Formats: sequence, C-alpha cells, structure tokens
Amino acid sequence: MVKPIFVSTCILLCAGCATVRSARDAQRASGASLPPGERAFSETLFPSKDDNVVTLPEAQRVSLGWHPEMVVATQNVVSAEIAVHQAGVNLRPVLSSSGSYGGSTQASDVNDWDRVTSDSFDASLSLSWVLYDFGRTRAKQRAAVEQLIGASASLRATVLQRTLSVCNAYFSLAEAKAQQAVDIENLRLYSELLRQAELKFKIGKGRNYDITKTRADRSEALLSLLVTSNTIRNAQATLSQELCLKTPVTFEIQPTYKLPQPADVENIDALLGIAKTNNPNLRLLQAKVAAASAAVDQAIADLYPQLRASASTSYGTDPQTWGLSWGASIVQDLFTGWKRRDAIRQSEVGLRQARANLVDQELQITSKLIQAHTAYLTAMQSKLVAEEMQVQTLENYTLEKKQFDLGMSSILELNDAQVLYIKACSSNVKAEYAIEKAKAGIYAIVGIEPQF
Repeated sequence: MVKPIFVSTCILLCAGCATVRSARDAQRASGASLPPGERAFSETLFPSKDDNVVTLPEAQRVSLGWHPEMVVATQNVVSAEIAVHQAGVNLRPVLSSSGSYGGSTQASDVNDWDRVTSDSFDASLSLSWVLYDFGRTRAKQRAAVEQLIGASASLRATVLQRTLSVCNAYFSLAEAKAQQAVDIENLRLYSELLRQAELKFKIGKGRNYDITKTRADRSEALLSLLVTSNTIRNAQATLSQELCLKTPVTFEIQPTYKLPQPADVENIDALLGIAKTNNPNLRLLQAKVAAASAAVDQAIADLYPQLRASASTSYGTDPQTWGLSWGASIVQDLFTGWKRRDAIRQSEVGLRQARANLVDQELQITSKLIQAHTAYLTAMQSKLVAEEMQVQTLENYTLEKKQFDLGMSSILELNDAQVLYIKACSSNVKAEYAIEKAKAGIYAIVGIEPQF
C-alpha cells in the first residue's frame, strides 16, 4: 500500500516540475534576461540604424515585438487557454492519497517508560468521479472556448491598433519634417527679401517700412520654424513610446514612404462587408454573446443534481487492517436562498447586454469606416487642389520675383506672392499625410494589416 502512494506522489511531482521551473524562471528574470515587452527596447537593435534611418516596416516590427500591450494581449490568450483546460475539471477523476504515522508509550512505573510501546501507520487512496452533471460542465467548457476565441480576437485587435498607432506616429513625424523643410525655405526667402529691402533702401530706391515689414515677416517665419521643430521633438517622443523606448531617441525616417492602397478603397459597401467579416472587435463581441448564451445553460444546469461515483482503499498497522469501499451518490442542493434563480436571471441579463453591445459595435464600425473613408476622399481631393495651387503660386512667385528684380513691382506684392506659395506648400504637406493616416485608419477598421 505504501509503494503505490509513493509512486503516485512521485508522478505528480514530476509532472509539475516543468511548470514550477517555468514559474521560477519568470520570477528570477531581470534586466537583459527579461523577454521583449517586459523590458524596454534598445535603439541599437535597429538593423538599419547604421544609416540613421528607421523604416516604417522596421518600426512596426519593433512595436509588435516589444510593446507591453502585446505581452498583455498574448498572456490573456494563454490565460484563456488555461481556463478552457480548467473548465472540464469537474468531469475528470480526482485521485487523492494520505498517510500518517504515530506512536505511544505506556508504563506503570514513572521510572520505566519503555516497557509497553506501540507504533502505527495508516494510509489511504481514494478516487472520485462526477459521472454526469446535466450539462453543467459542458456549458462551462463552451463558455471558456468562446472566451478563448474572444481573447484571440482581442490579440488581433491589439496588433491592428499597434499598426495604426505606429503609422500615425510615423506619419506625424514625417509630416512635421516635411513642414520643417517648408518653413526653412520660407525663412530663407524672407532673409533674401530682407537683404534686398535693405539694399534698395541704402541706394535710395526703397522705404524703411519695407524693411520693418520684412523683418516682422521674417521673425514670424522664424517662430513658425521653432514651433515646427518642437512638433518634431514631440513626434519623436511619441514614436519612441510606440517603439517601447525608455527615452526619446532622435532618428531619421523615410518621409516619402507611402502605404499601399486598401482593396476596394473607393467602394464603401465593399469595405463595410470586409469590416463585418474581419474586424476583431466585432468577432470579440460575437464570442461574448456565445459565451453569455453558454452561461445561461450553465446556470440552468445548476438546478439539477450531480451523479458521482467514488472508491477508496485504506491500510492500517494498529491493528493491521485492509479496507476497500465504493459507492455512488446523487448530490442536490434543495434550497440555497434563491441563489440559483438569481444566477439564471443574471445570466439572462448578461446575454441581453452582450447582444446589445454587439449591435452597438456594428454601428460604431459602420460610422468609423464612413468617417475614415470620407477623410480619405477629402484628403485625396485636397491633395489634387494643393498640388495645383502649389504649381500656380510658384509660377506667380517666380513672375513677381522677376518683376521685383526689374523694379516693376513692390516688395509687398512679392511678399504676398511668397505667402500664397508657402501656404500652398503647407497645404500640400498636410494633404499628403492626411491620405496616409486615412489609409491606416481604413486598414485598422476593416481588420487587415497593410502589406509593408
């Protein structure tokens, strides 16, 4: 009897060794031994850092591999897998063992305690098994499976959100750098205009007002450049955060990178169809509805009894005895203070709420997709207009510059032409990156990752 108990105990301990070792390794991990997502990313890990340029696909790879949100979402899936395994535990056999040792000494004389002694050893092994519980455990398993599906959908949603966040941060930085180039050109033009205004004044062909006005415009251009420089710093910090960098890092990017066009981007009905199929948030709520329905089955099954079988064996040495017992039982709670009735009502509430949340999510997806599609079309039209305006205002500025150099126009007219040209350049920059951000938003809503 002692040997089987010892063997069974050794088997259980060996089965748990790997799990315990993994948990201890997680406890001991620190510094560089921590896995990605549980420690900050180092910018030295960028393969292209030698060129001081970080590409959007590379930034996306780092974000998906190192951001803490990915760790949390992944571990939620692992937790859901464990819950699925545990959901069926009630229908699995339970094997338990026990052992005890004791002794006693008796003597008629207080000076002699070794005259009568006795030792005893007792051991037992028992097995219990729920044979049938009227679908209670099966309903719990179905709910756990749907929760696992929901956790997987949530992981997918996190991947899409990471993609969208990195794209927005990347394109915001690219837009700020492009605007900085426009501001630098604007400052250069005003510096040249101020030099010419001072020269004309010196030779008696200009006015002091022209110098004052141009200096004020140049100061405003310098201020605009400083604001854009601060915007770049903030955009660098945002992108560094998306890449899980502890401290903001100054790195270069590809300002000309463009996302591929989403499929059927011109057809809103087709996009809605794709979103209703692929959007992970929608799939998550569908899984919650199914899990809530399984919870109703589980609450109703709690009204019925459980059929349980059991067997046990025992051994004792004082006196030496062997025992074997078995049996079957039906367990039923007759009254629990309306707990089971309230559980059924609560499960019904959960089911109705889950359905309402699903409908609300469908409406939100439709609204967000329409807004993103409208933003895309607006940005496309704005880009066409801005490009045309940039060409026209550049031609106008060039003409005014020639006339100014020939003394046929005033410095104010040249200044007006420059203002229109710079404004058109800025509008072109905004429209260009509004298109990219709108495309990234459409990808996220329809549930598809862009092909980098």
